Amino acid sequence: MSREIVQAAQGPFERAYSLLTEYMDVCPDDIWAEKNGGWPVWQQIAHAVWVLDLFVCGDGETLPPAPLDEDVARFKAQGGEVVGRAAVKEYAAAVKSRVDAWFARLTDADLGRTNAALSKKIGRELTHIATVIMLASHTSYHLGSCDAALRDHGLAGVF
Repeated sequence: MSREIVQAAQGPFERAYSLLTEYMDVCPDDIWAEKNGGWPVWQQIAHAVWVLDLFVCGDGETLPPAPLDEDVARFKAQGGEVVGRAAVKEYAAAVKSRVDAWFARLTDADLGRTNAALSKKIGRELTHIATVIMLASHTSYHLGSCDAALRDHGLAGVF
């Protein structure tokens, strides 16, 4: 069971996730609570984490509880009450362990196969390698948006 490609492909996600956790550590409370790009920063970070769970949650499994309403997590509604950094960090750590377990089960041969559970949720066929790419790219997208909020306030970004 070869996993060399999986391990190499996991690298960009690990980098994006480490920057996401660094962001949560350095983002001041006032920026955490403000809107940037149309959505509160905290909501974008929590959404990025929630989507990681969505991507790797297996067929027939339900998403574990999140510290925000599902409509808020899906960007169907604007978050009103700010979800604190500690709650998002705790949630992110639990999600990361599930993503790590998903990666641990993945073999190089699986990469070209359809990710049936995610394909069903998204409504189009996606392979496991597409899932790996989406894990990194979606996280990086929201991190970049939130990083702009730091820079808009004259702070150094993490990205």
